[in-house]
Amino acid sequence: ALKRIMNVAVDTRDPAYVARAKALAQEMVPGRVLGFCPGCPHRASFWNIKHALELDSRDGFVVGDIGCYALSRGPAGYFLNKTSAAMGSATGMASGFGKLGRFGFEQPVIAMCGDSTFFHAAIPALVNAQYNRSNFIMVILDNSATAMTGFQPHPGVGKTAMGDDVPALDIAEVCRSFGAKVVVADPFDLAGTQQKLLDALEDPDGTRVLIMRRKCALLRLKDEKPPYRMHIDAERCLGESCGCNRFCTRAFKCPGLVWDKEAGKSKIDEVICVGCGVCADICPENAIIREEAV
Repeated sequence: ALKRIMNVAVDTRDPAYVARAKALAQEMVPGRVLGFCPGCPHRASFWNIKHALELDSRDGFVVGDIGCYALSRGPAGYFLNKTSAAMGSATGMASGFGKLGRFGFEQPVIAMCGDSTFFHAAIPALVNAQYNRSNFIMVILDNSATAMTGFQPHPGVGKTAMGDDVPALDIAEVCRSFGAKVVVADPFDLAGTQQKLLDALEDPDGTRVLIMRRKCALLRLKDEKPPYRMHIDAERCLGESCGCNRFCTRAFKCPGLVWDKEAGKSKIDEVICVGCGVCADICPENAIIREEAV
């Protein structure tokens, strides 16, 4: 910009230096798409939703809004999120979709909402949906944080903006006060959460709320040590020969899992792995080992 304004011809960096920097970036920096942080509970949540919708087999889809979970529009969330608009808009849109059964609309609809967004903007839409008996599932991703914009407190965390301790509002009880059916799940419990999603998908009546509750990894690691140490059993990992087609790095996409080109196997990046342990549950060869941290 200064070159254009001042009409001067000067290279701010040596072209040879720029070329070398680009070459090193390709050699040394792992290629990654925009995605969730290592250990993010949202990755497990969308994994659960993806598999529940596949098992349901009715071409269900997800509507979303603004937050970390907006990454679900891309590969981080398996392209599940079909819409993104203002905070709280997903619940309003799902409420509309959920009234189309009389016209033959049978696809299950899941509305995504973060815990801070719930208090900020989604409560009116949920009240409207419940009052009008709209048929859909509201999934609240409760990570105890306004993670996308700086961890500001919200009414569910028990702190005011000035840092004072106050009684937290329980999201489940707020939803039950409207008459909504509410279930709480831990997204890291893959089998249990998927079953709760399937139960909700099979319920044909009214608004169902599933709260996926697990603290944001960035917050948790401030107060807690990683619960597990993760490593790859090289003998069990079949690499390219595995029937999973590199399932862990290709599909699950946690940044803590990387593909070792020289070895032809997956490996754990110990620098960024936070030891959540979820990847051990998704490996079909049980090659990802989860050990209690000491």
